Amino acid sequence: MRTHDALAPLQAGALAEQLAAAWTMAPARAEGVLRACIPEFAWRVETAVLSRGGLADLVEALGSVDRAAYLKAGGLFGDEAARRDGEEILARLLATKDASRALAARVARRSGVDAAQIVGILPHLAVAALAGLALSSNARLSGVLAQVPPLGRLSRGSPHADLAGILRRRCGAGVYSPRALPRAVRGAIAGGAASRGRSTAVWYVRFMIGHSAARLLRMVVHRLQLPVINLDRRQIAGTEEPP
Repeated sequence: MRTHDALAPLQAGALAEQLAAAWTMAPARAEGVLRACIPEFAWRVETAVLSRGGLADLVEALGSVDRAAYLKAGGLFGDEAARRDGEEILARLLATKDASRALAARVARRSGVDAAQIVGILPHLAVAALAGLALSSNARLSGVLAQVPPLGRLSRGSPHADLAGILRRRCGAGVYSPRALPRAVRGAIAGGAASRGRSTAVWYVRFMIGHSAARLLRMVVHRLQLPVINLDRRQIAGTEEPP
């Protein structure tokens, strides 16, 4: 899944203009913030769907963001509800405050915008990123959502949340067996990203090869006593430009 393809349209001028106006920065700086954030969010989404729990969290977040009124009103950066939703999305994707601060530092370094500002901007951009992914995947994901049976008292209030609960319980839905359902959901989201879906095994191999290659390179550099270049597994795997 090339999630970056689904999130890339968020770099359009309208969002950059909103960001520049809300945070009183030059449009070029706002565009730089978006360019730095989009690959980060794409990587987090792609690694999240490797597990059932991460996939369930993503499905639930897509449903929540897709219904958000502030997206239609154009008040993304000034809306308190958008900030709260964004903080929840960041908590799911980044897990810890240290990871969130590290992300803010990387974006600040690449964009030239103060890290304190980036910390405030990130929740709103997280909402925008998930909204873009929801928009691109809705048509394909709706077919899977249609297979979710009525859950009665067990319903969590929306088809997306109900599907997320089924994924967490490792159950099937309609024509999808317990093993087929996660593949169908990943495929729907991958299709929304205008790419070929990949199985969990393929993503795991790609993730581990990148990790192992980065570790091997650091060992070689250390033994040769060459200057250390801080490359992480995304850069080794070819998914991110070196800083």
